[in-house]
Amino acid sequence: MRTESRRSLLAKVHIAAKDLGLQEDAYRDMLEGLTGQRSAAKLTDKQLAFVVGSLQRKGGWGAAPVEHAAKRHGAKPKPRASSSCDAMLKKIEALLADAGRPWAYAESMARRMYQVERLEWATAEHLRGIIAALVKDAGRQARKMREASAHM
Repeated sequence: MRTESRRSLLAKVHIAAKDLGLQEDAYRDMLEGLTGQRSAAKLTDKQLAFVVGSLQRKGGWGAAPVEHAAKRHGAKPKPRASSSCDAMLKKIEALLADAGRPWAYAESMARRMYQVERLEWATAEHLRGIIAALVKDAGRQARKMREASAHM
């Protein structure tokens, strides 16, 4: 497998940031959060590849089209009558998308945590617990990535 040139990786980082509509400060904050550096020019090739992958997962340049994402992640649960539950399902959807996980992941959480077979059957309290667990998981994953990039 051919490795990408540094120049190509830098270009991809800048194109993806532009596609996501990141302002200069948000872009630099994102870089610092992922790698500890505020400039892409100061990153190693491994760090650049990591940033490109992260931006692609967030929908930046080279990301999979949206219609394919639904196929990869499974069907979204049907909305409930309660608008608060619908809002919580949207929050769960966003957390799953950020983590690159399918809906089946949240359903398995509902089974493990509350013995509820389907996410549609979960109560508002169950959904809040699943959101809390996904937020904690996102924090753990971000910490792992920061530590991994610090060792590059």
